[in-house]
Amino acid sequence: MQETPQCTELFRTLLNPEMPDAEVDANAAMIAAARETRWRRNQPCDAVIARGAVACVLAGAVRKFALRPSGQRQIIDLVVVGDFLGFAPADPSFFLEAVSNDTRIACFTREEIERLATRFPAVSALMQSSAAGAIRRLEHHLLVQSRITAREKVRAYLAEMAGRMKTAPSKAITLPITRYDIADHLGIAVETVSRTMTALRRRGSITLRTPRDIEIRDASMLSEI
Repeated sequence: MQETPQCTELFRTLLNPEMPDAEVDANAAMIAAARETRWRRNQPCDAVIARGAVACVLAGAVRKFALRPSGQRQIIDLVVVGDFLGFAPADPSFFLEAVSNDTRIACFTREEIERLATRFPAVSALMQSSAAGAIRRLEHHLLVQSRITAREKVRAYLAEMAGRMKTAPSKAITLPITRYDIADHLGIAVETVSRTMTALRRRGSITLRTPRDIEIRDASMLSEI
């Protein structure tokens, strides 16, 4: 994979969040071993984890979903920048799609990741923490789904996404997905998602700069979740 400032910064931070400059060799080895792929919006990208490969999202996002017998899509997980795919064995019941036109994914063969993990303790630790992160996402989503009302689910979902997407001291976040995706992730109607966001905006809990750009104005909205 071609080394770029964005990729270098991402892997440096993933390998050692506290001291990004401490893992120069591991960072260079990961970039050299990776194969970058680019995907368009809604393009199937199951190939990134074909034959046991492990993949990391560099830009954009990936949705993992299943199809119900009715044909309705049920999103299982949303994988964003810095998250890894491919820890679980491939399952034909689930599908992967790029969320946006600028989705970029770095792919590693299983053998290469195992060699890197043996050579660099930081890579081994990254794989373990990434696998644990995937489990944590699913556990938290179960908590979101356990909310009694649809509005509570939306509020809990926004709280969870605020924690995942926040990269600066500000309270503003940019959701990587549409309200239709949020509805499919929560298993509710998109109209409910829109009504809940409108109600939160009117209450002053959030500010909607655009349908995806949200600023959390009322901290109690998060503390109640």
